[in-house]
Amino acid sequence: MKYLCALICFVALFTVKASAQTDSVKKITTADFSKPVPSKTIAAEVGHMVAVCDTVVDYRVVSPALTLLNLGGRYPNQNITIALKGPKVNLANMKGKAVCFYGEIALFKNKPEMVVTEPVQIMDISKYQ
Repeated sequence: MKYLCALICFVALFTVKASAQTDSVKKITTADFSKPVPSKTIAAEVGHMVAVCDTVVDYRVVSPALTLLNLGGRYPNQNITIALKGPKVNLANMKGKAVCFYGEIALFKNKPEMVVTEPVQIMDISKYQ
């Protein structure tokens, strides 16, 4: 009887479908810049995937893999912070320029933030217009 119970448990372990948590890693392959949200009203978009276009007022290089861009105002009065994760971006071309970003809006310390990890999530606004 013990062997039969053990055999059933063993078979059950290998017949149950294993599922990976694919929702935790969102790979963005195309960005939708068709309807950008103004940075002044971005707080209403928390939890949504949106495009936001505004002027990069200032930035802070935290590490070689993380740069924080402030849109719509200087820190701590920015409308949104864009967290660029990954290889360093040419920031000289961004500061003072209107740039569009696409991604999910989240709150970080009660301020809207968007994490950008792929180049497809960034677009010069002049290309948009």
